[in-house]
Amino acid sequence: MTNTLERAKTLLHDKKLSIVLIKDSDIYTSVKRGISPILDIIDENRELMLGSDIADKVIGKAAAMLMAANGVKNVYTDVISEHALDVFNKNGISCEYGRSVPYIVNRKGDGMCPMEQTVLNLTDIKYAETLLRNKLKELQG
Repeated sequence: MTNTLERAKTLLHDKKLSIVLIKDSDIYTSVKRGISPILDIIDENRELMLGSDIADKVIGKAAAMLMAANGVKNVYTDVISEHALDVFNKNGISCEYGRSVPYIVNRKGDGMCPMEQTVLNLTDIKYAETLLRNKLKELQG
């Protein structure tokens, strides 16, 4: 684990955050759940993701595709789906994790996360953002 990634992991756990992104001297943190913090970074400063180190509580395929499409370099997560691991492996992203699960469970605990379900059969990481934003709009009514 790189020093920067170790620092991100420590901040994630010590401050009880959901995500920590570190790039050079820039640090972005959030307590939001799901893919929202990643979309916030993309909306506020997409370039911040390029070459960054990210520590995240839970990473499913949706988050992994957004990270891969935007050039994240190293990732740590407490929980990762097998689908997300595949995305990182195919895109040369170094990933360390606490445990791997077959898929990310939805908030009700009775099925697959709708974001992971949305991109489950998608291979084009560049198209994932459009599909995921559309799904979020649909879920928000």
